[in-house]
Amino acid sequence: MKTVLFIHRSVGHNLIHDGSVYDLLKRRKTPFTFNDYDQNTDTLTDADGQQQAPGFTFPGGNTRPADYAEIFSEEVAPHYQPIQDKALAHDIIIIKSCYPNSNIASDNELAAIKDHYQSIAAFFALRKDKQLIILTSPPLVPLLTKKGHADRARQLATWLQNETLATNVSVFNFFDLLAAPDQGRGANMLRRTYRRWLPVDSHPNAKASREIAPKFIDYLSSVKQ
Repeated sequence: MKTVLFIHRSVGHNLIHDGSVYDLLKRRKTPFTFNDYDQNTDTLTDADGQQQAPGFTFPGGNTRPADYAEIFSEEVAPHYQPIQDKALAHDIIIIKSCYPNSNIASDNELAAIKDHYQSIAAFFALRKDKQLIILTSPPLVPLLTKKGHADRARQLATWLQNETLATNVSVFNFFDLLAAPDQGRGANMLRRTYRRWLPVDSHPNAKASREIAPKFIDYLSSVKQ
């Protein structure tokens, strides 16, 4: 049976727990075992619910595309090698950067992020026995971003969705499911129905996780393995 490792931070944690991902997987009897690593708390959870703290040190202490590019590199630094080794011990690796990465201030920043994703994809292109799934970064609430920044976040998500990065790299467009449409008030920002009551909190609410979790699992089940 194939094994999956999902690397994420707080929004991924909420998707898993508020969306009851582990329970849904058990009920559906999917052809893979699901494990997740919460970088925010250094918690590795296996398919049986057992947890451990592996003590991983992430570049920049975060999960930005630039940080993943340092981990998934042929020239990975020794102190990041354990993360790469743990990830590559699985058949399917899922990565997600959190919502601050959707606050893209310039076209140059957008181009740099694309370069990081292409670097990651190039690493996996040499490892045909592995599958990489990229979750596009979640959008921000209106108080924490600007129109141009949010529009670039949409451009990045659309580019990732449509770009052929490698035959064993695919994309789950998490951003598109969470963001308001690309026009009108609040365009490309977190949908009003998915916002929490605090207007400066960009974490999607439990309703978002409950509605998106089944789609996430459907997507995992559809990926050619």
